[in-house]
Amino acid sequence: MTPRPARRAPQRDKLRWLMVRAARAADDALHWWARGPYESSVAVTALVVLASSLPVFVACALFDLVAGGRVAASGESGADATALLIAGCAVSAVALGLLRLCRFERRIGERQAFTALVIGSFAAVAAVAVAHVATGAVAPTALATAFVEAAATVTGTNSTAISPAELGGGMLALRAVGQWLGGAAFIVVLVRVLPHLGVGGLDADGGVATRSARRLAPRSAGTMGRLLLLYGALTVLVAVGYALARMPLAHAGLHALTTTSTGGFSTQAGSLGSYESAAIEWVAIFGMAAAGVSLPLMYLAIRRREPARFVRSYEFRTYLMLTVGAAALVALWSGGDFGHEHLRRSLFAVVSAISTTGFEAASLVGLSSGAVAALLTLMAIGGMGASMAGGFKVVRLLTLTSYIGRELRRAVHPSLAQRLRLGRSTVSESTMSRIVGELLLAVLLVIPAAVVLAASGLDVVGALSYGVSALSTVGPAVGAAGSTEHLASLDGTGRVAAGLLMLCGRMSVTAALVALSVALHPAAAAWRRASRVRRRSMGDMLR
Repeated sequence: MTPRPARRAPQRDKLRWLMVRAARAADDALHWWARGPYESSVAVTALVVLASSLPVFVACALFDLVAGGRVAASGESGADATALLIAGCAVSAVALGLLRLCRFERRIGERQAFTALVIGSFAAVAAVAVAHVATGAVAPTALATAFVEAAATVTGTNSTAISPAELGGGMLALRAVGQWLGGAAFIVVLVRVLPHLGVGGLDADGGVATRSARRLAPRSAGTMGRLLLLYGALTVLVAVGYALARMPLAHAGLHALTTTSTGGFSTQAGSLGSYESAAIEWVAIFGMAAAGVSLPLMYLAIRRREPARFVRSYEFRTYLMLTVGAAALVALWSGGDFGHEHLRRSLFAVVSAISTTGFEAASLVGLSSGAVAALLTLMAIGGMGASMAGGFKVVRLLTLTSYIGRELRRAVHPSLAQRLRLGRSTVSESTMSRIVGELLLAVLLVIPAAVVLAASGLDVVGALSYGVSALSTVGPAVGAAGSTEHLASLDGTGRVAAGLLMLCGRMSVTAALVALSVALHPAAAAWRRASRVRRRSMGDMLR
């Protein structure tokens, strides 16, 4: 007898139907409007991002009018509303006008997709930078500051040269909403773009994270919808948790957006430590820890009601052991009386570092050197693959460890033929080479960036730690500048370098460099043609 298939809940089917219809309607409208003579998917992507800033700016302006006085230090509502509305209308009008002249390409290659990703990210940064200048948060002449503040917003990095006390309610909302939308865009990139590179959580050839979520097909629209729904549900749960912990409602909503996106931006100058509430810190600990967990793994565990799926995941067990072990070491090396508050603050610092959120319950300056070194290591590692966290990712670290172990065994037994395995998963050689390449590119990027940061106003320790922190999209670092004043200590060149590090860390270094090669390809081709012409002319003269 054939078993009857499970019946889906009508509410879930209706919600999925509405999402599909909305996506198709938006796609049809875009193709109807973008029918111009210039064929460029890269330009269309950038202009769509700019045009989409209008509803975001309008929502933040409305928040400023209704609840801006509850979150702004000045207590004034509506200070940024008019500027945000004008900026949003101006940016969207220009973008829609230019979009009318463009159209999609018939065939889009991988290089064009990577370039569209990078240009779209810069378009989002440009829109947020315009908002900073329009509201007066940044002077019109301080373009480097506007760029890095916008980059921190889009990439979800808790780094700023502007105190939250200096911002109005509209800009506080825009920073939080921008970080959350940046996280949502990262989910789209995770499903649509990174599988082509083999450096994301959902690898095209069945990577480690995909094996723990077989039913979530890479590059599937259904996968994207499921992960976005889970992302939104986690945000709501964290907001409810903050509200139950007696955080003011408006603050709870904004902090929930920056917790689940691992952005870490706070409406308070002292981050979450300003509330002096153990309950709020515990909610943040669980929210940040959840944001560092693989979204596909979490979805399947909830969907199938199998909490044991977390235990069976080799990567999750490693993530949990790193968190617990590092918390114990930080508590031990930091001294104290090992009471409840000391242990909670140690766990808070560790979870904030490994999830790359960057929230602070206490400054990193007071910690011992061993504790600071452990936190910086966790920042570089980051969370699980296919999670909202930045960093190198736990799954890549495990794969690299397995690779090193195999090569050491080959040194003793040269004829050894062994596949790379991670738990019950097999890692292909092509995936391993991409992971090694990603690590090498990251190191080659951090070293010159640290030199630029040191030349721009930071000490050597501060430059190295902030370079790693910015590339991992964390924010806080150590050194003479304290834990959160690094960006404010930099000059214009250093701030531009910091912003570029943030963008590379969020998009993947490989994707950024591929897009750079595409952008420089015409210039390189022209240079090669000119060189050939010069060689021919020299040959003719010699003859």
